[in-house]
Amino acid sequence: MANSWFRMYSEFANDPKVQRMSEADQRRLTMLFFFWCNGDVTLHDDDVTFLLRISNDDWQVTKALFISKGFIDSDNNLINWDRRQFASDTSKN
Repeated sequence: MANSWFRMYSEFANDPKVQRMSEADQRRLTMLFFFWCNGDVTLHDDDVTFLLRISNDDWQVTKALFISKGFIDSDNNLINWDRRQFASDTSKN
């Protein structure tokens, strides 16, 4: 889909789970949202490391953090994505 978009809630700015992470990890999480929204990207570890332009070692540390915080599962699927994104959402420009 051209110009795909997703909901990003303002609570991101004050959520302790997010704000206690480094800026690099906050950016990585946001980028996962973009990748997931795109829908045509598989999120295998090799793909994620390429898309984020980071090493596998760096990704494994970040991935463990994201799993522990409940952002993703071990297969890099975003948890609660469907609860926060709605198929009925539309944007008209």
